[in-house]
Amino acid sequence: MPNNEETSPKENKVYEVITYTDEVAFKYTLPSEDEPRTIERELTIVWEDTLEKFIEEHGADREYKVHTFPREREQNNLINQIDDLTEDLIDEVQEEIANKMKFGFDFSGQLHNDD
Repeated sequence: MPNNEETSPKENKVYEVITYTDEVAFKYTLPSEDEPRTIERELTIVWEDTLEKFIEEHGADREYKVHTFPREREQNNLINQIDDLTEDLIDEVQEEIANKMKFGFDFSGQLHNDD
């Protein structure tokens, strides 16, 4: 006997990621100086709450992006990409600070010439 019941349509769940950019300051002090220095970089940040909470926290004028995905895997891929970029940026700033600590100035050349 055939089933005459209508099947409910599948829920089309959408996965969202809210991102915004912000200037992040990395502070450090050279050993030979008393005054702290700052390196500023622009960083993409993932907002982990609702859009309403974002607007409540940052105001309606703050720019943001809402990324929507049909699958959770794609949502996670974007979050992982942003995390990787953040880690790369932190590594870059740490290296820049280490070079300044080692040489007392911004060093970006070779230590010796192989000619």
